[in-house]
Amino acid sequence: MESQRSLKKSVINLYGLPSFGFQLFVNMEVFFFAAFLTDFAKIPVATAGTVLMVTSIFDIFWVPTAGVLLEKSNMRWGRYRSWLLVGPPLAAAFFALQFMKIGDPMMNAVLISIGFIVSHLIWNIFYAAHIAMNNSMTTVREERISMASNRGMFNALGSISFSMIGAKMIDFLGNGDKALGCTLTVVASGIVMILCYWALYALTKDYAYHPKAASEAKAEDKMSIGEMLKQIVINPPLIGLMLAELGRYLGRFIIFGMAFYYFKYVVENLGVISIFFTGLNVVCFFGAIATAPLAKKFGERTIYIASLTLFIAGLIIVWVMPMNYISFMVVMFVAYLGYGMPDALGVAMYSATVDYGEWKTGKNARGFIMSLISFPIKTAIFVRSVVITGVLVSAGYVADMAPTPELISGIKNGIALVPAIFIGAGLIIILFLYRLTPEKQKEMQEVIAARKQG
Repeated sequence: MESQRSLKKSVINLYGLPSFGFQLFVNMEVFFFAAFLTDFAKIPVATAGTVLMVTSIFDIFWVPTAGVLLEKSNMRWGRYRSWLLVGPPLAAAFFALQFMKIGDPMMNAVLISIGFIVSHLIWNIFYAAHIAMNNSMTTVREERISMASNRGMFNALGSISFSMIGAKMIDFLGNGDKALGCTLTVVASGIVMILCYWALYALTKDYAYHPKAASEAKAEDKMSIGEMLKQIVINPPLIGLMLAELGRYLGRFIIFGMAFYYFKYVVENLGVISIFFTGLNVVCFFGAIATAPLAKKFGERTIYIASLTLFIAGLIIVWVMPMNYISFMVVMFVAYLGYGMPDALGVAMYSATVDYGEWKTGKNARGFIMSLISFPIKTAIFVRSVVITGVLVSAGYVADMAPTPELISGIKNGIALVPAIFIGAGLIIILFLYRLTPEKQKEMQEVIAARKQG
């Protein structure tokens, strides 16, 4: 059974520590995987494209698969907590294979694909396990919000740290060999990630959720795959949150993808783009700090909706107003609070949908539902390239062309109007489908508690 005691301050304050290590670890892929394939491992572009496509499909499929495997697992150190111990070392080993130059290009492409596919399945499981502990360790809404906000801060710190040292580590450790530099950087970041997860594992010994052995497990701990999937269908708040998150992440990834073109062709100052990206991560950090007190006072749903509204308003200003690079960055930094604050709320809001599912069905699919937090991210990454390509084609883009009014207009549409449309669609969806208030959440938890006692 879940512990009903108040959580230790150390658990609340360091709940997000694994996210710091995870961001250091995973950003190698975000920023350097494509470059490693084509430029460092010297894999032909067509083969590299196939690797990227195949691995992306597996990455999406692994999200619900990981949730099912997590719910079916039952290791001795806690259903969710155990994965903090055993998952990271396995994922780090296979992730290193993803960044190794071995053999001829075709063999190398196969080994890299295996490293990607296996490492991502494992890390989706322990990533979901970490997220699920927000729900399993406490039913106190304020504690869940504090931990979710804390995770947002550590997420941002991990991204900021990687942006400052990632490329430098590749150069330093590789000593002229970029491929070797990537391999050693992945090994080093993997060690940091493992230690971060193990630290939380050690801190949470008293809060491990561990149902009885499978043969003796209570009915609510036994769920078929069909019952897990049903938890999505009967859960409008979960559906609304996932679709809103898809719009939010798609908006973010399109902005990131279009930034190069905006700075090069619209404001004509490509040199400050690194300041722009670092500034966005800093905004996320301070947004996460502000989130917890605001959400506790006004409710998670209210702050989420207000944040998306701010994000959309900033994007519309960028789309309508003529700007230089300074005014653009100022407006975007303020608007990006509308991305950063929901980022610090997501875990607590998914936790509430777990309660809703248990209240509705009498069964708790915590691990499965919390694993779905990754689904909008993976889907958005898959879709963004199609959207960005469509924007550039419609603007008549040719590499290194002279800026034309049509190109500038198309790029502004791509970095501002298109993301605003996706985020706006998410805002409308969450308004109608995610109606969980603090009062409703308390009522559901009381019903669940009474049902268990009865």
